[in-house]
Amino acid sequence: MLVTIGVAALGALLGATACWVLAAAGRRRDGAAREATARDAAEARAELAAARAEVTRLAAAVQAAQDGEARAARVREELVATVSHELRTPLNVVLGWARLLRQGKLDAAGAARAAETIERSATAQAQIVDDLLDGARIARGELRLDVRPVDLVPVVEAALDAVRPAAVARTIQLAAVLMPRAGTVSGDPGRLQQVVWNLLSNGVKFTPPGGRVEVRLEPDGDGVAIRVRDTGAGLAPDLAPLLFERFRQADSSSTRAHGGLGMGLALVRHIVEAHGGTVAAESPGPGKGSTFTVRLPCAGARRRGAAEGARGAAGERPASAASPAGGPGAGGLDA
Repeated sequence: MLVTIGVAALGALLGATACWVLAAAGRRRDGAAREATARDAAEARAELAAARAEVTRLAAAVQAAQDGEARAARVREELVATVSHELRTPLNVVLGWARLLRQGKLDAAGAARAAETIERSATAQAQIVDDLLDGARIARGELRLDVRPVDLVPVVEAALDAVRPAAVARTIQLAAVLMPRAGTVSGDPGRLQQVVWNLLSNGVKFTPPGGRVEVRLEPDGDGVAIRVRDTGAGLAPDLAPLLFERFRQADSSSTRAHGGLGMGLALVRHIVEAHGGTVAAESPGPGKGSTFTVRLPCAGARRRGAAEGARGAAGERPASAASPAGGPGAGGLDA
């Protein structure tokens, strides 16, 4: 009988154990299912958040593209209006004086003045067309340079000669301090003269009558610096970095006091950078004048830099360059 009771107890124990094991297995399956469901839900939430972020990014990109198109459209409209105005003004002058000449209403002095005015107006129109063509060449990457060793003294002097009539007409003093041994650069003399002419013309344009525009040519480390300083309108601090963008002007309104397309300084920047140099503008503030500084590497320094770059790319250690002997001479003139 005890055996029978023991067997029965063992059977009951085995049955209870089996039930416990089955219940534990069920609980594990339920827990695993809940964990899987929670994991799936978390993954779904993460995917939804990523999708929302992507939609937000795409919407921002679309908005930025639309804003860019709107800005480009405004720039095109402003450019067309500005070009039309800048071409119409000298054209009206040419037509007016030409009619007076044709009608024979001018004496000898008047005819000479008419011829001079027509030439000046035609030159202004040609400059506008040249700036537009240069801008198009730069946009296409087709601005070509006739590179050779260049002494900058005659380049600056030629630019001074070109801008002197405008300065005299406005009673603006032109001054130059040109160091003849400032250094030789490797570049296109015609394009470098264009740079200096643009900076000088800009100074004359924005300097009131009786003011002063000065250009300095001097050594600057391993290069040469050309500084054009004027006593003109000056610049707001936030405007100086933006001046070298295309079609950018301090006053872009239709009633602005000074003409121009707003391309001259952009051309200056592209030409200077094509020569391996930099250009910057600074001013103490509105009404306090401005200084534009062009820095160009000397021909020897540019060649050394290219050679050292090539040796560095080949894993060679560049040799140190000796400093040139002798100091620069200096000469000054008031134009």
